[in-house]
This record gives sequence, C-alpha cells and structure tokens, in this order.
Amino acid sequence: MEIKSRYRFIVIATISVLFITFLGFWIHFRITPETAVEIRPIPVSAVRPELHDLRNEITLTGVLEAERMVTVVPKVSGTILGISFDEGDEVTEGDILARIDSEPYLLELKAAESVWLLADSSLSRLNRIKDSSGVSLQQLDEAKASRDAAYSRYELAKMKFGYAEIKAPVSGLLLKRFSDSGNSASPEYPLFLIGDNGNPRVKVHVPEKYWENFTRPESIKALVSYPAGGDERIREFKIIRISSSISPDDKTFEVICSIDAKDNPWPIGAGMRVIFVLAEKSNIWSLPLRALSADGNLWQINPDNQKVIRIHLNDVFRDKERFSIPEGMSGGLYVLDGQNLLQDGQLVTVFEAGA
Repeated sequence: MEIKSRYRFIVIATISVLFITFLGFWIHFRITPETAVEIRPIPVSAVRPELHDLRNEITLTGVLEAERMVTVVPKVSGTILGISFDEGDEVTEGDILARIDSEPYLLELKAAESVWLLADSSLSRLNRIKDSSGVSLQQLDEAKASRDAAYSRYELAKMKFGYAEIKAPVSGLLLKRFSDSGNSASPEYPLFLIGDNGNPRVKVHVPEKYWENFTRPESIKALVSYPAGGDERIREFKIIRISSSISPDDKTFEVICSIDAKDNPWPIGAGMRVIFVLAEKSNIWSLPLRALSADGNLWQINPDNQKVIRIHLNDVFRDKERFSIPEGMSGGLYVLDGQNLLQDGQLVTVFEAGA
C-alpha cells in the first residue's frame, strides 16, 4: 500500500512538472512583446504644447570698468601737505587733488628769476653802449645767450613750482588713492587712479567652450544687471571687442561690452551679472525638457487607442527649461514622465496632465 502511494505521488508530480513546463512554453510563444504592450498599460503623465519665448543663453559675471584709466603721478618730489579727494569722489579736469610742499620750489623760482632779470639787464646795458663803448658782436651774442639760458631756467623753476599742485588730468571717478598727507611723493610712485567719464565697460571672461558662439558678436545680446548692489534692472550693453586668443591659464577668452555713460546707473568697479543671449525665438510651440528622452525621442499619445508613437526630433532649439517642436505637432498630447519604459505601440494610461 505504501509503495502504491509513493508511485501515485511520483506520477502526479511528474505530470505537474510537465504541465507547468508546457504552460511556460505556451505563454512564451503565445504572448509576444507586441501583445504584451497591449495588455500591460504603462501609467504616464502627459502634456500639451504651449507658446513660449525660448532663449539660448549663458550667465556669467564681470566687472564694470571705466573706458580709460588714468594714473596720476607727481612730477616733483616732496612732502604731501594735503589731499582734497577720497576714493569714490567725482573729480573734474583741473581740480587740485593734492599739494606738495612748494617752499623749496618757490625759493628756486625766485633765484632763477633774479638770475634771469640780471642777465636781461646786462644785455640791455650792452645794447645801449655798444656804439659808444666799442662792444663787440661776440659780447652781445654771449650776453644774449646768457639771458636766454637764464630765462629757460626761470621757466623750468616756474613749472616745478606749479607742479607742487597735483591736478586731475581728466574728469571722472577717483578709483584709488595710493598715499596720504604727510607721506613723501616722488615721480616714481603714483598717487591716484582716475576712471574717466567716458562710456563704461564690462569685462567678462567666457569659457572657451563658447568660442564658436561668439564668432558673430553682432547677433548676441549682452544683458547686464547689478544684483550684488540690490539692483535687478537690466541694461543692454553692446559687445565691442572679443579677444583673439584663449588664455592658457584659465581657458577663457575676454569679451568687453560697452554702454553710453548717460545710461549707466552703476558705480565703476561693481561686480555685474551678464547674460549673453546667444539665440532666441519668440512665441513658438514648445514642450518642457522633461518630455524629451535621453536619446532625443518624443512620445506622442494617440487619443483614439491610447497607444504611443516614437518621434525623433532633429535640430531641436532649446533653452534651460523647454524645447521647440514644429507647428504641425502643436495639437498633440505627449508623454511628460514615464517614457523610459515605453516602446512603439505601447498602451498607456494617462494619470496626470502637466505643463
């Protein structure tokens, strides 16, 4: 009896294994990938195209500089008696920025003036008596040369005396003051740095990967703002120069943008935010970048049967958030999330519509 039961168990187990094996083969050959996509709908979210303005842009930082920097160097040496302006002050051409002790130069001027007046007087006396006293032409020439040399020394002494007042050579902003009252000044060391009131410029260092984008600077917009100073207003600057080489140190190239002085509300030396708009398209049909798969495919949902169709887009224009589609595709419904599990003809269930 026990043997029969064991035999019956073996037979039933064998039949079960054969049945399961047969069922597995039947399912494998019966349910193909094509039929599988029909019986297993994939949940996805979907979105419809919208009209947007797209901009391909890069955001960098730059420094607002004066069009021309002028270094003020004293032409005479001496002790600085006083400085009239501080950093950040506006100066006008001819303003006295500082005074150097002029007493030594005043004494030199008076001495040179005395020598000149004496030489001039001697020449005048010789001219008066040349006919009666037999003054030779050589004596007259020597007296005239002495008078002229004395006059030149007098003029030089007068210039040195005037140089004791250090004046602004241009109008602009006093960017830097290198010394203070009581210090010694000499022609070897600058005292001030002035940025003139010409058109201010923003200097930007652009990574070399954008070199090709800047081959046509006339098509690029430079939008500048000063968020570091609490000013989000945007001014459009004009690109006036692009360096012809890449810096080997930081692998960047220099771009300089300019604006008319009357349109510039910001201080020289400010750190600026610069947005370069490399290309833009206005009011075009577009979708969120999330709808575009990693391999550049877009999935459109057929509203009649809820199946998806793979669409490959070439030369897609995009910005940081959206990409453009042809106007002929503007009426479709497209997968926004869940496209990684899809294949052509896949049945889907739209559980959410987003933008």
